[in-house]
Amino acid sequence: MTTNEWTDSKAALRLLTHQKAIWPLLKQNYAAYEQIAVKYLIAGKKCIAVQHNPARITSVTTDLEKRKAPSGCLICMDNLPAEQEVLPMGENMLLLCNPYPIFPQHFTIASRRHIAQSLSVSFLDLLHTAKSLSDYTIIYNAPESGASLPDHLHFQAITSSLMPIENESCEYSGRVIEEKGRAFLHTLIQANRSGFIIESTDATDALHLYYRLREALTSAQNTFVEPKMNVFCKYIPKQGWLIIFIPRKVHRPSFFYAEGEEKILVSPGAADIGGIIITPRKEDFDKISAEHVETIFNEICYDENEVLMICGKYFPC
Repeated sequence: MTTNEWTDSKAALRLLTHQKAIWPLLKQNYAAYEQIAVKYLIAGKKCIAVQHNPARITSVTTDLEKRKAPSGCLICMDNLPAEQEVLPMGENMLLLCNPYPIFPQHFTIASRRHIAQSLSVSFLDLLHTAKSLSDYTIIYNAPESGASLPDHLHFQAITSSLMPIENESCEYSGRVIEEKGRAFLHTLIQANRSGFIIESTDATDALHLYYRLREALTSAQNTFVEPKMNVFCKYIPKQGWLIIFIPRKVHRPSFFYAEGEEKILVSPGAADIGGIIITPRKEDFDKISAEHVETIFNEICYDENEVLMICGKYFPC
């Protein structure tokens, strides 16, 4: 396989069509996806979708310890099902159809090597993936931020414009707090799910601002590893990259750990933080309310004041 080739959106869609024809599991789960129940709630003055998707139960309840070794990793090349095919995404990554979709088109962009999630070593791959797959939004879950395979570096490519946060990034974009060449770092200010945005027409300039943001979030979260966050990246022709960073305080909401009737099995990743809450169990889908959604965002995400405090401390005017 050519290592310097980048798969584009049309080739990705052809792969998905072909895989549906030859891979029974993928065909079955996409058929099931078309029948899933969805309801809409108003939480924090935003319309949030709640999706009942039984196929995602494995991702939500996964035993991460069993997937640390390459032998247990579901996206290592040696462990892929015989029917699963891949396409190249540059020297470092491969494109695969995700057999457990939560979007009309859903791909995994996996590292060729079994290395841990780290945007610091893959940020340029994220940008180039978004540019090559410009019909899609690329999402990334940092460790303890929703990733069910945190020990194998990967992104996901999903149908664009379905997550509310993609539109919110324009409506609630705040002031520029730092710039580098053709890249600008500014705030995303709203009642919940506040964060930061990088807009850039130059990949290297964007990388510089990402390192500045990572340094600030690492200090703010008092960690020596990658800070908790969800990332949404879109390449817009003639405009460049739009990269949204939503920093996180915790991995899961409190009711994930509750017992009995109080338990709701929701383990939010980027899709959930983006405004599409995934519930694998029917009882949780029926139970979850706008108040539960607000609790998810309030417990997990930074609010306006917390983002402004980071700006004041690490990006003084």
